[in-house]
Amino acid sequence: MRLASPVALPLGLSVLLPGLLAGPVAFAQTVLPGAETAAPAGEVLQLPSVEVQATAWRAWEPVPGYVARVTTTGSKTDTPLIEAPQSIGVVTRDQIDDQGAASVAQALRYTAGVLPEVRPSARYDSVFVRGFGGQGTAAAFVNYLDGLRQGRGGAFGVPNTDPWLLERIEVLRGPASVLYGQTGAGGLVNLVSRRPTATPVNEVRLEAGTDALLQTAFDFGGPATEDGRFQYRLTGIARTAENQVDHVGEQRIAIAPSLTWRPGDNTTLTFLASYQNDPEGGFYNFVPATGTVLANPNGRIGRNFFGGDPSYDVFNRTQASIGYQFEHRVDDTWTLRQNFRYAHIDAEVKVLSIRSIANQRTGTRLASFVSDHSNAYALDNQAQATFRTGALRHTALFGVDWFRNSARTRQGSSTAVSTIDLFDPVYFTANPQINTGLNGLTNQELDQLGFYAQDQMALGRWRFNLGVRFDSARIGTTTHQASGANATQLSQLDQEVTWRAGALYLFDNGLAPYASYSTSFLPNTGTAAPQRGGGTFDPTTGEQYEVGVKFQPPGMDSFVQLAGFHIRQQNVLTADTVYATYSTPTGEIRSQGIELEGRASLDDNLDLIGTYAYIDAEITRSTTAGVTGNRVPQVPNHIASGWANYRFTEGPLRGLGLGGGVRYIGSTYGNDTNTFEVDDVTLFDAAIRYDLGARFERARGVELSLNAANIADKEYIASCNSVTNCYFGNGRTVLAGLRMRW
Repeated sequence: MRLASPVALPLGLSVLLPGLLAGPVAFAQTVLPGAETAAPAGEVLQLPSVEVQATAWRAWEPVPGYVARVTTTGSKTDTPLIEAPQSIGVVTRDQIDDQGAASVAQALRYTAGVLPEVRPSARYDSVFVRGFGGQGTAAAFVNYLDGLRQGRGGAFGVPNTDPWLLERIEVLRGPASVLYGQTGAGGLVNLVSRRPTATPVNEVRLEAGTDALLQTAFDFGGPATEDGRFQYRLTGIARTAENQVDHVGEQRIAIAPSLTWRPGDNTTLTFLASYQNDPEGGFYNFVPATGTVLANPNGRIGRNFFGGDPSYDVFNRTQASIGYQFEHRVDDTWTLRQNFRYAHIDAEVKVLSIRSIANQRTGTRLASFVSDHSNAYALDNQAQATFRTGALRHTALFGVDWFRNSARTRQGSSTAVSTIDLFDPVYFTANPQINTGLNGLTNQELDQLGFYAQDQMALGRWRFNLGVRFDSARIGTTTHQASGANATQLSQLDQEVTWRAGALYLFDNGLAPYASYSTSFLPNTGTAAPQRGGGTFDPTTGEQYEVGVKFQPPGMDSFVQLAGFHIRQQNVLTADTVYATYSTPTGEIRSQGIELEGRASLDDNLDLIGTYAYIDAEITRSTTAGVTGNRVPQVPNHIASGWANYRFTEGPLRGLGLGGGVRYIGSTYGNDTNTFEVDDVTLFDAAIRYDLGARFERARGVELSLNAANIADKEYIASCNSVTNCYFGNGRTVLAGLRMRW
């Protein structure tokens, strides 16, 4: 369709070809693995075709049940999960709702290969994938949103997204640098925002729970005009709560508006924005191993223990973003896309943390102050071509992406702090106020430019994926001095070529064995502690070999994947155990193991999830004596989980839904030297829902819900990464709610 008048396009669209909005184009057809009966022997299994409208990223649309069939995260194209030669996990909106997840980390509890709560907190979503994670400023925070990397400050100015704002969560296991450039070897977690929809959506929730939690949430969307060319979505949540730790609270308000414009059948432009303010971010501190994991003659430290001081500890974060996703189908061959987002973060953190223990009960503390600000710009230009060369069918992708992150961090610390009795703490004591001025001020600029190409090829039942990328990342760091003169300036340029190759074969019975190889590249921001000479860090690089088999039985809404992997990652950063707000390079880590994940949505009644992972993560080289050859701390050898959700649709119990799950986390070592262990733990979760509309017509759309996690109220340590840094897991949490949809 040709527009009758000129249209002003958003920032950056001028890089696309002129005249994109002209000319009718026939819809393309994408073949998806379907729920059809198996073909007779000797015949080719006919997979149903799905018409792809000119709407961006069909794979990110709502999915009923627990089984997603298509992914965009794994290839930046809409690709059936069973055809991707790499392991990918998808957490759907239905699963998030059924399990009552209050954070992204909680939503990942039932995902194979992911250890989401090594440091349970509402403040950050720090996860381990295939044995790679980290702590402190070097933690592998969830930092991809809608396919674009999120910016962060130099220390604790890290974004956090409330799961209520999300449509799904996708986990790409293993290196993904060939498409994204800036990833670790373990993989990436991509958050997918709720988007405008042609179907009206109206939902309001009122919920209350453990620790005086009160929250309300809403989600509205649908066509904004009669012709449907404009669609909108407005999602928001407000929460206040106490915490299982004394003197700690949680507060949040978040809102995410979005608007989609379809000027023609082949063009889509979606604007996405969000605002989130966290005046209080919950507990992110730690407790010592003595009295928790290790025996202490003075007794056991309770999980309500607060090692800081209410008169000193502060956490406040405000984050906001605005961006767009543009797509235009030029003809039967070419489709052009552009994604852009600007994001800003302000964070202020003051914390007293325990440094050492005297006489097994007196903790000496460190006072830390961080003021963190970040401005980030992310732009991704894509050109996709579908064509044939003889018997080969190609989906080729060519892209140029750019990421700029500007961080301004003031941080300081002091050891002139009062001690604390671990078993009889006294609070509201006099503690230093740290005024850093120019001293402790660091400015860091990261510019990364990447050029990538990928070809997804189909030859009969064979599927091949070949991709290559060149990255250039420049980091400039200015560390100011107290005098205001002679600021230290450091500059580094990191360039790397990464690539990926994979092959997969589709059998008639739904089996799909595959093998792949991929590499990773991650420029490291931040600086080493001044006491260690300061300086920037070399990039983290890695490689992975993966083999596996996927299974999607015809006639069933289910998906099973089994993968074996071997990953080697160099120059891994971990938290500096002496200077807590800084990082230090560890050396090399090797992680290998197997993963099994199965999902099924059977009829309209039963949803199932089952996962198991064996992870052998070893420090193969380290700058620290006595560490080489040890297991990576916080990473268990075994992780397993299972969840079942059943809905009664007939009889006297119709409208009732019951869910239950079990999670097992194996034992871990508590430090690099492997001198002590953290016990394994088994946790149980449950859910009850009742749809009043199934029994009473006047109550249509009204649902009562009750979710409980760790229903046995098991008191346990989730992990330790040193003798002073251990983290309690969450006790029993209960969330009751009233949901209204119309």
